[in-house]
Amino acid sequence: MSLLKEKIIGSAMQIFSQKGYAATSIQDIANDCGIAKGSLYKIFASKEDLLVEVYRNRTQAMFEEANRIRSDLSMSPRERFVLQTHRQFKFFLEFKYSIKDFYELPMNEDGVFSKFLQQMRSQMLVNYAELMITVYGPEIENNKWDIIALYSGILKEYMIMTTLITSPFDYDRMANFVVDRMDEMVAGIRSSELEPILDEEVMSKFVANGMHGCRVPTGEQLHASLTKLTATIQELQVTNARKAELHEAAHLLQEEADDERPRMVLVRALIGLLQTQHELTAIASQLERLYESKRTRLLS
Repeated sequence: MSLLKEKIIGSAMQIFSQKGYAATSIQDIANDCGIAKGSLYKIFASKEDLLVEVYRNRTQAMFEEANRIRSDLSMSPRERFVLQTHRQFKFFLEFKYSIKDFYELPMNEDGVFSKFLQQMRSQMLVNYAELMITVYGPEIENNKWDIIALYSGILKEYMIMTTLITSPFDYDRMANFVVDRMDEMVAGIRSSELEPILDEEVMSKFVANGMHGCRVPTGEQLHASLTKLTATIQELQVTNARKAELHEAAHLLQEEADDERPRMVLVRALIGLLQTQHELTAIASQLERLYESKRTRLLS
């Protein structure tokens, strides 16, 4: 990396942090670096490109530190888990502007920043998967994505709270508290015989697509979910008549998925029927979201 590019990134990090992304102009950064705006545009074609580079620079440092922590065998797996959680809080503390401004950013689904976020999310999920298996062992493999969802959700909410509340936080205590709660939840999941909410096949495809900066197409997600629905119905301990009814609903949903313009009144009625069978509630809700997503895309 050239010295000028490094200087621009450092300046952007500082000004984004002080003023927020939306309020920062390319001219602000050029002035801080003592260069003409045109010279900056020769290195970064847009403010969005510069934002991506700022994020990439910092997240790469975060992932490298996570790898160093995981490789430090002088600590127990749980100690490494606590330290990595603490580092996550510290990382996002430095990037408070990212959390505050994130939902106000002009997010073009096919834009540079949107694609980068998908790549970063997938890389983060892979990092968390390795972490959870290291801490809790291979026996959680079947439920690892649900465990990761719980962990990342807790982190996200605490990070948001730290941007909204001005009083100081004890991040060491917070990290230990989070890991204690994860221990309890993982113990509960281990003792449960419930099927995972986040399916391994679906999540693996989601992560793989994200690594390439793209989402799993809605059609593919629908197909995978309907395949899982059919398999789940087949395993239900219900009467033959009830099973036939549910299979018929799944068949009709498949026909609507294959149609370019699914009939949402029929789809909602079929999903309502599936939701009367408690074992199918989660997958029915997922299907409802996917059909609504397909409908929204058609209308846009």
